[in-house]
Amino acid sequence: MVVRVDRDKSFYYPPGITVTPSFFCIKVIRKCKKLCLNLYERNVEKEVEKIEFPPESRVGDVWFMKVDIRLKKTFEYAFEDENGHFADEYGKSFSGRDSFGKVSLIDNERRSPVYIADFDWGNDFDNVKAVEDKNLDTAFIYRLHVRGFTKSNSSKIVDKGTFKGISEKTDYLKKIGADFIDIMPATEFDEFIRVAGSFFSLFDKEKKEKIILNYWGYANSLNFAPKASYATKRYRNPVNEYKAMVKAMHEADIGVIQEFFFDKKSIGYIIDVLRFWKLEYHIDGFHLAGVNYCEEIVRDPYLLNSKFIFSNKIYDIRSENIISMDYDYMNNMRKYLKGDEGMIPFVSNAVSDKNGYLNFIADINGFSLADIYKYDYKHNDANGEDNADGSNMNFSWNCGFEGDTKKLQVLNLRKKMYLNAVLLLMISRGAVGVCSGDEVLQSKDGNNNTYCHDNDKSYFNWKLVNKNKDFLDFFVAMLEFRRKYILTGIDKHKISIHGMQVWKPDFEYYNRQMGMLIEGKTDIYIILNMHWDRHEFCLPTIKKGSVWHILVNTDDINTPFKGDGAVKVDNHRKIAVEGRSCVILVEKLI
Repeated sequence: MVVRVDRDKSFYYPPGITVTPSFFCIKVIRKCKKLCLNLYERNVEKEVEKIEFPPESRVGDVWFMKVDIRLKKTFEYAFEDENGHFADEYGKSFSGRDSFGKVSLIDNERRSPVYIADFDWGNDFDNVKAVEDKNLDTAFIYRLHVRGFTKSNSSKIVDKGTFKGISEKTDYLKKIGADFIDIMPATEFDEFIRVAGSFFSLFDKEKKEKIILNYWGYANSLNFAPKASYATKRYRNPVNEYKAMVKAMHEADIGVIQEFFFDKKSIGYIIDVLRFWKLEYHIDGFHLAGVNYCEEIVRDPYLLNSKFIFSNKIYDIRSENIISMDYDYMNNMRKYLKGDEGMIPFVSNAVSDKNGYLNFIADINGFSLADIYKYDYKHNDANGEDNADGSNMNFSWNCGFEGDTKKLQVLNLRKKMYLNAVLLLMISRGAVGVCSGDEVLQSKDGNNNTYCHDNDKSYFNWKLVNKNKDFLDFFVAMLEFRRKYILTGIDKHKISIHGMQVWKPDFEYYNRQMGMLIEGKTDIYIILNMHWDRHEFCLPTIKKGSVWHILVNTDDINTPFKGDGAVKVDNHRKIAVEGRSCVILVEKLI
């Protein structure tokens, strides 16, 4: 192969490789003394060409060159300096680690193809505009792991644990009413962590070392490329498979938010990554971990219409499309739900005057919703760290028995607690966040830190969709209630907080009861009683010609949501609410 290399104007091109019919330009940022570009045939170990960067093609730590050859479509490339081979940080796709968690691939070189196949987006731009109109700060955001969502045999699909698998579950995502899916890290991260010590691990016989499996993906990553092992094996085209997934979501009016983990990366690099994913993959927003809120990012001209979720709490947000994770909400709502004192001021604010935050009762880093009321303590022994990992501050309550039980009294109490948790989440101001599996009460056996579990502890159990259908139906019904009564006309609602006596809010430390009146086109009165005893609540006067009907009663664990069967109250002046129960009253004409 005859190769002509020169500097020309290759420094104008962006980092990575730019291919034309007659030449290509390459640019890389690397602190080294000597740098080579290696070209390979696909699936061949030895390079077919080693091209050295000329010394004059370097400015600082930026290397660039133009190469006058026509590249074959089967070519791949990587770099080599005096310390060995390394991948292109700006590579758009990678081979070498095509099977997730396969230890024999741990030292495989990652190579990037020189050509990326075209993709037909069809009318996706029209569908994107519809998603752009959705406000993030009132949305239902469904958080999932690409592999975990469909890897279980219970998913009953062929391409399990892949981007395509998400596409095949579009009907389910529509059924539960997701506005956006929030995808956990899915770029080309290294799922192997080499450490010493006593850990849950895979064992590499050749190297005699312990290796932790990083299932979640919070690690340094090649951020311009979707993870190859999350693509189907038959075609192994992660780029187009990811794009097809986005297109399918948009056709279903579901937005796509991709989570990125950045560790000690410059703002310039981060913006490069986000711009690329916005333009190339049509994603609707970004969940940023490892980087705090940054004006430079959210005001970037390419990203102005994007949605943003930040992990750090932001106290002064003035955009309906920028929200932050609210762990204070999670912890305080858990405290209130289990009957802790002093929570009424927080709860009254959360349901009446709170915005700009992503509310959630359970997060991936902590107990699942099911386990909050099954365990008092974490049970992380399977992680191999002597139960020392994971948070000890879970604010959970096992309802009288640790773990699984057949005691009907405990099971019924737990069911009521789950109903209460969903109800509180759905009536709160702000966005609603739910982790995959929580809507069907999937347990992780008390493990609150499943970062290393590529198994059924992490995989969505699709059998629970039918087994826990009653709870899922309540979840969906409460989401519909939220959209109809809480969100519709939200700016015109008049909201007031009450105690057991109307117009007399009770913020005493010992109090665990409150009421909330929403006056709108249809008046709603919500009663929360997290005390363990039954209490009598006075009811606000209703409009002439109307009467209060019970739409929701979580004490009725078998039929908590009445729907069209809403029951007229016997006494329009007061109502008795059982302990650890919530009631929603709706105004109806006589």
